[in-house]
Amino acid sequence: MIKLIFIMETRSKSKTDWMYVKSTIDYYYKPRTFRILKIFAKCKTELIKQDVKIQNELDSFDKTNKVIIIADYDREEETNNSIVKYCQKNNYELIWMNLDVEDVYLQKQINNRFKTKEAYDFQRKKNKLLLNLESNLSVNNPLTRRHSSNILNILDKYLERL
Repeated sequence: MIKLIFIMETRSKSKTDWMYVKSTIDYYYKPRTFRILKIFAKCKTELIKQDVKIQNELDSFDKTNKVIIIADYDREEETNNSIVKYCQKNNYELIWMNLDVEDVYLQKQINNRFKTKEAYDFQRKKNKLLLNLESNLSVNNPLTRRHSSNILNILDKYLERL
């Protein structure tokens, strides 16, 4: 059974990014024939500082583990480049959210105070909202188009669609 290890730039208390990712997995993919582990990195610069947590979860003999980093593309070139290099060096997958996860799923940016509320609202309406988002969630190069992500392209490599 494959184990997907998601590293997200959200806090473990709020888990807002995870709410969108989980909704996507539940909507587009067959029920769990895979395991999921979540690592909450708090912020973008912490995404590449999770080696100890990752190593604690990886079984060096099991090739079915896959680490997936989910990053907002918010025009921080130096940080973006560091994340790309880190993923390439470690053979990790990289999912981009352009400009951020809320901008991709809600088509607008959200003030930090309202991100948790908006994430819960999205979960309640996910079936209706995700129906119209497939093309935005499967962009080959999401860095060139706002409101887009490559999340479905990456997940399609490891999971089976409904």
